[in-house]
Amino acid sequence: MCVDRKNAKIAISIVLVLAGASLAILVSPDASFARQADGIIIDFGEREIVYVSVETSQYPDAVSALRFACSEKDYQLEADGGSITTIDSRPADTDDRAWNLYFTKKGDVNWTMAEDPSQVMIDDYSAVAWGLCSPGEFPTTAVDATGVNYYGYPIATRVVTLSPSATETVVAVGGYNTLVGTDMYSNYPYSVVQGQNSGRIAEVGGYSTPSFELVLKQRPDLVVCISTQATHIAMAYKLREKGINTVVSFDGESLDTIMDNVHVIGTAMGYDLGRDRVINTMNDAFDIIKGTLETDFTITFPKVMVALNTVKSPWVSGGGTYMSDILDFVLATNAYGDSNNWIQANSESVFKYNPDVILVVGYDMSLTQEDYDKMLDELPAEWKRTNAFKTGEIYVFAESSADLASRPAPRAVQLTELVGRILHPDSFRDDIKVPKYFGNEYENYLSITKDMDFS
Repeated sequence: MCVDRKNAKIAISIVLVLAGASLAILVSPDASFARQADGIIIDFGEREIVYVSVETSQYPDAVSALRFACSEKDYQLEADGGSITTIDSRPADTDDRAWNLYFTKKGDVNWTMAEDPSQVMIDDYSAVAWGLCSPGEFPTTAVDATGVNYYGYPIATRVVTLSPSATETVVAVGGYNTLVGTDMYSNYPYSVVQGQNSGRIAEVGGYSTPSFELVLKQRPDLVVCISTQATHIAMAYKLREKGINTVVSFDGESLDTIMDNVHVIGTAMGYDLGRDRVINTMNDAFDIIKGTLETDFTITFPKVMVALNTVKSPWVSGGGTYMSDILDFVLATNAYGDSNNWIQANSESVFKYNPDVILVVGYDMSLTQEDYDKMLDELPAEWKRTNAFKTGEIYVFAESSADLASRPAPRAVQLTELVGRILHPDSFRDDIKVPKYFGNEYENYLSITKDMDFS
């Protein structure tokens, strides 16, 4: 049976969504691959982090290691009895945060706060961090999605990425010249496509079907996988058995986990400056977008459906997805927020939830007004009963804007501005108006994030 290009792209999207929803549960940390901590992390909060390698035979416990690290960094260290009170003049007297010691057990991904820091031996754990945290908070993650510590790797010079989001992140932190292999769907930025066309960057298989042999052929010193693919987890285990440094990024179900992945990948590469530049740039843009929306007191919270296709029972974004997190960030309500992950919606539920706005993601071709009108005309009856259809609030992400909307990578901040402009056009006090359909030219409808250098 033949499938046209548009439907093929939609089918691929559904397969990847299903894979992410069903295979992520197979990811379980394995203590056999956990690297023991060989240094101490000092986390000042807001992803401001310093890592100091420590000779654990001389400084075996977390307290002596901290003293060594502060000496190396010329940080003033103050303590009150057995408690650390100040590192490098922080916290301020009015700050509700406090210095505590945290560790990650081998084969785990979560921090545990130590009751007695003097008893914490660094070698016993995957990661050890002194964190300046508010009550109930924890330091930035120091292990990947499989529980493996990524601090202390040598600076990467030959990187293979197995997903488009990983490729975008590697390039964003400044690692384009390190790329020697990518999956077949990595097509951003254009420099990556040029590298693929010239033969400098090899194709190592599909997003869900990477080739172990092709990866090895590139002689990588770092491979970046993603936790939503069981094939990537299996690949990571095999590569680690070969002694190849590998990190597995988190599933990117929120804006915070996207930032975590920038931290994970940038740190594993040894590109700390690039990592911090991207994170700070994203944070600054998010602050401007949030301030723009929160100072508009006329805003109402529209109910939004995000769909992968326009069929009678569409695949839609439920809660626990980064699209849902973006809707929350831009002061909107996810129509399917009471469901979890991407789901196939019952046809009757489309009218039952009655969205005010519908965002359609997944077209792999440019659209004309004729195409858009034809799409509206062919919508199922249930869609035509919604407020979104009646008021003409249906938007289509095509071509590269569809990629933008489906990849949890640094450009999520651009997607956030774009969605914010769609839902609250009057909040952005400029003359930019987002059309009902757009593709490769999506940056024309941005101002806050238009010139971000993630390429």
